[in-house]
Amino acid sequence: MVSAPFFEIKELSCSIAGSKILEKISFTARKGDCVCIVGPNGAGKSTLLKCAGGLIRGFSGQVLLEGVSLPAMKRRLAARRVAWVHQTGADSLPFTVREFARMSRYPWRSSVGGETRADEEAVASALEISGVSDLADRKLGSLSGGERQRSLIAAALAQGTDILFLDEPTSFLDYRHQAETLALIEKVNREQGKTILMVTHDVNLALHTAASVVAVKNGSVAWRGGRGELLDVKLLKDIFDTDFEIFSSAGGSRYVAPKGLMI
Repeated sequence: MVSAPFFEIKELSCSIAGSKILEKISFTARKGDCVCIVGPNGAGKSTLLKCAGGLIRGFSGQVLLEGVSLPAMKRRLAARRVAWVHQTGADSLPFTVREFARMSRYPWRSSVGGETRADEEAVASALEISGVSDLADRKLGSLSGGERQRSLIAAALAQGTDILFLDEPTSFLDYRHQAETLALIEKVNREQGKTILMVTHDVNLALHTAASVVAVKNGSVAWRGGRGELLDVKLLKDIFDTDFEIFSSAGGSRYVAPKGLMI
């Protein structure tokens, strides 16, 4: 008997204010996979992630975690399974890094009593893994973009879930902090065994990180497959409506760039 996929989206469609945003999206993820959702701006990528994570509930189709409907789960139970790292907004939160990580432990706390030893250990471990232990007592708003992003990932790790949902995790970061954030995501996926569902417009990030890629265009799945299969200039043009070139680094890594960016 074939077991159900660890995570599955089946025939997901979504309309907002009468406008069709997503149409019959389907794909699966195995436990421990990193799946990147790519596509042009306005394709519906972030809406898809919000539907999958329960932030938007007015959709048709199914979102299944180990065969169980994720939207139908009680919120506390769902928060034990899925953690979010949002794209923006944390710079205005009036909390320290440690306080924010502690808050993420709420799904595991009883209705009475405060922080437990398990909470303390989970927070300390998450801060260390994310490399932000030395920032623990600083306010989120005082941090650089890269420091803040690693702090948000730390809070998601402290939540103790099976899956992390990441919405454009390297947007608005300089090259150094993009590299640091990418290294942390890889560490979390490969060493911590977290399943990751990540939205990005950066094809090279997907090529470097993903086990599989789902390309969304005009609200539908334009393509899905292994990251190596994405190295096809015709396919990339079909997805992004522009011409691409494929390059190889001195170390043998391959990457892509739009032709308009060539020097």
